[in-house]
Amino acid sequence: MRRFPSPGWFGAPLAILGIALLMVPPAAAVPTAGQQGTDTSLPATPSAVTVNGRGQYANLAITVNQTASLTNQAVSITWTGGVPTVAGPGRFGAQYLQIMQCWGDDDGSVAGNPGPPPEQCVQGAVAGTYGGLPGGLYPSGFALSRVISRSDWANFDPAVGVLDTRTTNVWLPFRSVTGEKVDVQTDPTFNPSVQGGNFWLNPFYNIITTNEIAGATTGLDGKGAELFEVQTGVQSSGLGCGQRVQTLADGSKKVPQCWIVIVPRGSAIEENVGTPFAEGAEQFGVATSPLAPTSWQHRIAIPLSFNPVDSPCDLADEERRLSGGELALAAVASWQPLLCTGGTLPPYSYAPVSDAAARQQLTSGAEGAPGMVVVQRPVDPTAIDPSSPMVYSPISVSGLAIGFNIERNPRTDAPADEQQLAGVRVAEMNLTPRLLAKLLTQSYTGAVDIQGPAGYTWTTGNPAHMGLDPDFLRFNPEFELLQIADTRTFAGLQLPAGNSDAAAQVWEYVLADPEAKAWLGGAVDEWGMKVNPQYSTSASSNPTGIAFGSPLPSTFPKSDPYCFQGPARGDGGAVVPPALCGTDWMPYTRGLADGARVVRVAADGARIVDNPFARAASEVWARELPQFLGRRGMLALTDTPSAAQYGLQTARLSRAGDNGAGRTFVAPDTAGLTAGVASMKAKAVSTVLEPAPTAQAAGAYPLTAVTYAAIQPLRLDATARSEYAAFVEYATGPGQVPGLELGQLPRGYAPLPAALAAQATAASKSIRTMVAPPTTTTTTTVVSQPGGGGGFGGGGDFGGGGGGGFEPPLDTLPVDTTPTATTVEATSTTVATGEEPEDTTPTVLTPVLDLTRSRYAIPGIGALALGSALGVLEITKRPRRMATSGPNADADAMESE
Repeated sequence: MRRFPSPGWFGAPLAILGIALLMVPPAAAVPTAGQQGTDTSLPATPSAVTVNGRGQYANLAITVNQTASLTNQAVSITWTGGVPTVAGPGRFGAQYLQIMQCWGDDDGSVAGNPGPPPEQCVQGAVAGTYGGLPGGLYPSGFALSRVISRSDWANFDPAVGVLDTRTTNVWLPFRSVTGEKVDVQTDPTFNPSVQGGNFWLNPFYNIITTNEIAGATTGLDGKGAELFEVQTGVQSSGLGCGQRVQTLADGSKKVPQCWIVIVPRGSAIEENVGTPFAEGAEQFGVATSPLAPTSWQHRIAIPLSFNPVDSPCDLADEERRLSGGELALAAVASWQPLLCTGGTLPPYSYAPVSDAAARQQLTSGAEGAPGMVVVQRPVDPTAIDPSSPMVYSPISVSGLAIGFNIERNPRTDAPADEQQLAGVRVAEMNLTPRLLAKLLTQSYTGAVDIQGPAGYTWTTGNPAHMGLDPDFLRFNPEFELLQIADTRTFAGLQLPAGNSDAAAQVWEYVLADPEAKAWLGGAVDEWGMKVNPQYSTSASSNPTGIAFGSPLPSTFPKSDPYCFQGPARGDGGAVVPPALCGTDWMPYTRGLADGARVVRVAADGARIVDNPFARAASEVWARELPQFLGRRGMLALTDTPSAAQYGLQTARLSRAGDNGAGRTFVAPDTAGLTAGVASMKAKAVSTVLEPAPTAQAAGAYPLTAVTYAAIQPLRLDATARSEYAAFVEYATGPGQVPGLELGQLPRGYAPLPAALAAQATAASKSIRTMVAPPTTTTTTTVVSQPGGGGGFGGGGDFGGGGGGGFEPPLDTLPVDTTPTATTVEATSTTVATGEEPEDTTPTVLTPVLDLTRSRYAIPGIGALALGSALGVLEITKRPRRMATSGPNADADAMESE
């Protein structure tokens, strides 16, 4: 845990046509500066903009990689032509940038660079905590504040702000898009030992929710880079971006213009003019607010355009309901607005639920249940009514990923070239199944030593966190030069709660690896690290007497029983602190997307900070603050679309069973995911591909995931079947075109390979035209459809021609991408390509017994009722609900408490 005074589309730009591979030697390489990669900028988009500064900053060129079709996401801000940052005092003495998001029309103050007034910018909350922040890590003085003058300063002008007579501070108010104004942000009379009151007074943003970047450094080459989280009105009601909330003079509403504003800070002498810090300026460093007139005159504004947060769908229409796992959520959020505005289709709503719950809803036949669900794994074939066959249609290809946000914090004895990279994000990480097992099983001591040593004997010899593990360092050698500031968040992952097919896939991958399986069974690794016994796959070694991993887990349990119990306090020991247990120490996230955002902002909200002023048990444990600038180090299990949305770097993974001296690590980019599909195999149902962790497919990302829409067409009326089929046709046709616009395939997904697209085409046809089998028939064969020649894709739904019924194993289906492997100490490989002909034969269901081998694929996912922050609404609880739009319709809305 961090100690302070109490009170990676997919990381670096990923190849679209190539698989990022790295062959690692058996022993750790000599660590060198920048070895784990330094470029975490995001790919340019058609809306990328470059704007130059003015006057003394004319050589400063700021580029934002995306300024249109925005959601709540990360954008990349890079610059050239800057003056190298000067350290002292602390990391930010002078010549750095401060970045913020603002709203409002051009104030006309700079003819050549339109922009908003400073009153309408989210700024000044980074230090908005009682007691302040540690010195040296952030800009000093009032550089983190909205205090722009004081009545005892030479530059005092009461007209520029609001004078707080209690302190002599002159504040620049914050004006929200709602029209409300906050004059003073903090209460100087606040006393935490007295009941009631708040130190922070701005209800629109705070130290947790602000997206401002308090300091961004420029390197010796005049260049710099940052990842900035842009927020919609859902995350920041004071900005209202993407929402029709700004009131005009005639009472109508409009969507406010929003901006990214960069304020370059110059030398301390220039910035501190008119203040007591001007004398001996170098001693203080820049100590004034970026909103002060002297600094604001140099601001660089870049306009932003957001996808609409408000739904374009007619909410008076009946909706088509879907439910399912989170992996398809971002894609459905993008497709839904285009479908409902076409004029003939209803709104589609999508309720994120666990895969198991989705399967149960589909087969229950209950009134109000969704007619289609989206899952990774099929319904148990024995649970399907033979008179109502199940149809599966592939919908999306994505992957589960280990997303991370790690800023370099060099050891004090690291070489000078590493010291120059202080604060620069790590771009690359390599993980094996065993390393993933260590992160999942609370086996690093930092995962169980809650507020101090837990006292276990098994922890002897185990590293405190992954950054100290030789098993990790041999594949990631630069970490030997770095120190991790927060042991807790580098000893485990931010993990989603609940059961899911995704969790089962991760455990299947780990348990399929001989090295990881042996370690989980009790074998120490080469450096003596042991598994936490609670996760031992040996019943005799597990304290519960039950072998972990059998049956295959579908959740991420925090099984260690240790809880920290603090001493009673207060008068007569009246206040007994609640025990702190594993789920408090590393709380679960609300889902894969929420985990990505937690890592992006480096704040998991753990209530583990001792509040010495607590007057009740519920007040003892306060929330952990966001990790400090330049000290961030956090990892999460997320999915590739969420990692792309929030600009996380993602780890390369080795294949289960690749335990040799040299290992190949594969990135979750488009080519790695496409090759990953080729590695999957059909298991319980011939038309559903499932992971095959040990398959040796060239360049295959091990945690590739395919989602399938599942439907029983014969349970539905003709209208429902037609509308679900239309959804599948769009989702697997135009919806597979990658892009940033609504209706396109969001970043982080790979387009369906040709074979899966052909399956989806046949599935949508089956949904529309399937007829019931004769009730008197008991034959045990599946009759193939008439068609051309034999073989897959000939005449019928994945059946042969007139003589046929040939059904090839789906793991042999060709894919439409040929990745080019780039390796270090590894050879290049390719994946076969091929095209499948479109099936145009009418679908007729003939008597079947082996319905588990159904040739009928089904269309998928229906609708989505999501807000820009993807409000997760329970569509199964009421017949109608708002259908909102925006590809960032994910777990953001669940973030508020």
